[in-house]
Order: sequence, then structure tokens, then C-alpha cells
Amino acid sequence: MTPYAGLSGGYNVLLAFMNILILLLTAYMGLRFIRRTTILTAAVFMFQLCILTAGVLAFINKTFLVPVFEMALILLGIVFPSVFFVHDYISMRRRIKESGIISPLVQKPEKDAYAGKYAGFVAEALDWGGEAHTGMISASLSIKDKPFKKHFMNQIRVAHKLIEQGKLEEALASYRTLSGIACDNPCVVYNTAWLLRRLEEYEESLKWHKNTLDLLGSEAVYETGEAMEDESGERAAWNKNELCAMTYFGCGMCYYALKKYELSIIHLKKAIKYVGDIREADINIAKAYLALENLEEAENHIRKALEEKDDVRLRYLIAGICYEKNRDMECKYHLEKIIESQSDFMEAWDLLGKVCRKTGDWKGAEVAYRKLIQILPQDDDAYYRLGFALRQEGKTEEALSSFKLAADINPRHSRALYSMASILDAQGKSDKAIECLTKSLDGDEKLEMAYNLLADIYISKDRIYDAIHVYEEASGEHPESYLIQYNLGVTLMMVKHFDEAVSAFKRAQKITPDDPALYYNWASAAIALKNYSEAARLYKEGLRIKPDDDEILYGLARISALSGDVEAAIAFLSQSFQINPGLKLRAKASHDFASLRTVKAFREITSLPKKEN
Repeated sequence: MTPYAGLSGGYNVLLAFMNILILLLTAYMGLRFIRRTTILTAAVFMFQLCILTAGVLAFINKTFLVPVFEMALILLGIVFPSVFFVHDYISMRRRIKESGIISPLVQKPEKDAYAGKYAGFVAEALDWGGEAHTGMISASLSIKDKPFKKHFMNQIRVAHKLIEQGKLEEALASYRTLSGIACDNPCVVYNTAWLLRRLEEYEESLKWHKNTLDLLGSEAVYETGEAMEDESGERAAWNKNELCAMTYFGCGMCYYALKKYELSIIHLKKAIKYVGDIREADINIAKAYLALENLEEAENHIRKALEEKDDVRLRYLIAGICYEKNRDMECKYHLEKIIESQSDFMEAWDLLGKVCRKTGDWKGAEVAYRKLIQILPQDDDAYYRLGFALRQEGKTEEALSSFKLAADINPRHSRALYSMASILDAQGKSDKAIECLTKSLDGDEKLEMAYNLLADIYISKDRIYDAIHVYEEASGEHPESYLIQYNLGVTLMMVKHFDEAVSAFKRAQKITPDDPALYYNWASAAIALKNYSEAARLYKEGLRIKPDDDEILYGLARISALSGDVEAAIAFLSQSFQINPGLKLRAKASHDFASLRTVKAFREITSLPKKEN
């Protein structure tokens, strides 16, 4: 029993204090779990909740704890999660030191490269700067002993020849030794970092790049050093600005390779600050922003790179961004500029076809896809899209021919086969249309529209059970399609399978509950099953969605008449006749209103105007 047990009404004050600490650490672990979800964090968070629950229950029940349990609460509820807190704090300080910007305590994991249409562009960054040449190293050396300096520079030249021969590992071994001798020379240290980066040892390369920055000192812009004559008689200038830019660029490249795109952007921008515009840096910054899915900033840097030098790949990227942002005219402008300089740029023709289709310029789409077919004569999709454009222009036969070519190249091209079937059906060639639709559904896509068209053709040929079979198969392939479920219900009613129709309508309602036609047909099925109360509910639900629907009002009149409610039947009929007077003939002929034919009010509202002589 603790000495605090009798204080504050018998509550354990020490336990209350521990519970507060455990609560704070539990809240921190919860935040860590939300921002950086891992299996370990989730397990520790759940464990922490259990410890907090045990501590709170012990406090509320005024349980006097044995020392072993108190120690367990302290170790497991406070010390254990504190390890995560200290680790995150140290990581935060390290990130602040590396990047020089405010960093959150718990940082979200870095995003992977944008896996969309820009993945090819984002995959690899452009290099710039290269190694620090021998003239820079000679001009920056502080070695006073001339014979030793001469020997040192000979070793530098040997390493340079190894780099030219592609023997980077041997050159790196030499530079590790040389950087140990001239450890205060930023050019030598930078070349070691550069070689490590070329060998894709990015983590270690970053450390050497940072050592170079430490040797260069503050971030103030330096003046070009005095020209000196090296041992070979060449005059070289020691330009700290250039080396600073190369070092920051190298840091940016390492961070880019490690997919730490925010840090890469920061260092690449610092490189630009030292030597002005670096086209490769702007392009790499654009790549990093695309990897982070920030199209606005990416576009700004691509435009800046284009100002320095026109490039069809960069211009194509601008066109793609414009397309995504619905700036269609600007997208067309860039694509036309690309085609002027490189007429076989197939991606540009493909995107131009998409823009023309999007804007309704079917003639332009036709031109684009014809050109694409010239470049890629075996591209089945190009033939399909050409056929689509031709059909929109009213060139039906040419469109059919284009769809056939697409299907010849790829016999499993479901969309081309469906398009052929829709043309053949419109021409009254239903048997050929059925053949094409069957092939379409056996192809690479089981299109919902193909199922619907096939069932429609079967219904038109009085093959109702075949249509039901098609809709049932479609229901399995497209369980979330409202149209499939609704059409299945309507078709089942044609063969008086009302119970199954009601099941289909229920599934349709779960997908789209606001179609008055659904409730009208569903209610008709309920009437056939003599479930009048359910039919009345369904009609009223449809009327709530569309209060002036004449068919629903007429249906409510039927229910009221069948239920014996004469006044309600007359009222609903009157409303439906006001909207659609043509329903009077149907009411007079319907057996549902047989009980009302002797009612004066019914005869009055269903009377037709007399013909004049």
C-alpha cells in the first residue's frame, strides 16, 4: 500500500499523475499512428491503450496497487512509448540540420514516384556539373611544398584518366586516399562525393557533399578567385560559386534518387542561386514536383526550361498538363508546335486526337488518327478511334470499315466489335450484330453497353428468355450497374416472373434510389403479386421524387380502385388527366377501374369531348 492512498478521498495521487503521463504519450502514439501508419506503430498504440485503460480503472476503483504493478505501468506505459518520442525528436533535429527548414516532429513517409502518365519523365533526373576539373583543384590547393604538390596533382590526373576510361571504382579508391591527404580541400572532397553518386552510393555521397559544404563555409555568394598558373602551364580560376552550385546540385540528385523529393527541390534551388539559371536543375525540380503531384509548380519550371531551349518532350509535358487542366486551346497550340518540328511524334498525335474528341472537333480527330495510323499501321486503338471520329462525322460506312480493321488486328478488341454491332443493328442486320456482340463479350472487356444492346436485340426478336440470360450474366459482371438491374427487372416482368423482378428492383434501388421509373415498375410487379399496400408505398416514394409524374398518379388511382377507396381513386385520376388527358382512354378500358364505371364522378372525368358535325 502506498503512502498516498488516504489522500484526496482515498484516490491514489501518484497513480493519477502516472495516468496523465500515460494519456499524453497515448495521444502522441495515436498521432504517430495516423501520420505514419506501420504495423509496429499500430501495435504499440493498441498496447498503450490497454495500459491506459488498466491505469484509469485502477484509479477509479481506488485500487491500491502493489509495487510490481506500479513499476509495470511506469515501464510499459511511460518509458516504452518515450523511446518512440525521443527517436522522433532526434530525427526531427537531424532533418532540420540537413535541410535548414522547420520539420514536423512526426513526418509522413516520403511519397513514391508519381505512377501516372508522367512516370517515364519522373523516373530519372538530368545530371549537371560533373567533376571538379584539375585546374580547379590545382588553383584551390593550399599545399606549399611544390614537389609534393606536383606529385599530388599527378595523382589527380591519373584519377581523372581512370574516370575517362570508365573505371570509376578505381578512381574512387584513389580519391579516398587523396581526400585523406587534402582533407581541407573542397574540390577533392567534392570529387569523392561525385564518384560515390555515379556509383549509386547515395547515402554516403550525401555525407561527402555535406563535408564539401562545410569546407566551403557560409552560403554567401563568392567572387571568382584569382587566376593561377598550375604545373602544366595552364591558367585556372578557383570559382567557389561554381563549386557551391555543383555541390548543392549533387545533394539534390542524391535526395532525388532516394525519392526525398522535397529535400531535392530545396537543394536544387540553392544550386540555381549560385550560378543563375541551370536548365537541368529546373527540369529536375519539375520532375520532383510531378513526383509530388504538384502540377502547378512543375509547369512553372518546365516553362522556365523551355525559355532557355525548346524541347519537344518538355513541350509535350506542358501540353499534357494543359489537357488535364482543361486548357484545351493552349494544349492544341503546344501539340501543333511539336508536330511542326517533329511530324512523327506519335504521342503528340495521340494527345491531339484526344483534345479534338474532347472539344467536338471530329475533323481534327480524324486527321490526327489518320496520321497516327501512318506512323503505327498496326495500332488497333488508332483504327478504333478513327472509326469513332468518322461515325461522329456521319461517315458510317468508313467508320464500319475502320472498326473492322481494328478487329482484324486485334480480334479481342471489345469496343471495336461493339461499335460494329451498333452500326449493324441500326442498319437492321440484327443477326450480324448479335455475332459481333457475342465476340465483344468474349474479348478483352465485358462492356455493360454490349450486354444492354444484345439484350435489346433479343427482346426485339421476342427472345425474352435469351435477354434475361444476358442480363443475369451482366449482373454478375457489373453488380453495381443500376441500368442492368433495372432492365433485368423489367424483362422479368415480361414473362410474369414478378418475384424475381421485385428482387432485381430492390438491387437497383440500392444503387440508384431516386429514379421514379423504378418505383413505377416495381409497384406494377407488387400489384401483380396483389401486394397493394407495398405498391401504394412505392408509388408514393416515386411521387416524392417526381410530384407531376402522370404514370405514378395513374398507378395510385389503380391501387385506390383495387382497394375500394373511390374518392382517392377519383382524385388521383383527375390529377393524372390534367397532366396527360390521353390516359382517359386507358382508364375507361382498364379492368382495374371496373368497380368505378357506375360512379358518376368517374364517368364525368373520363368522358371525352363530343365531335362536332
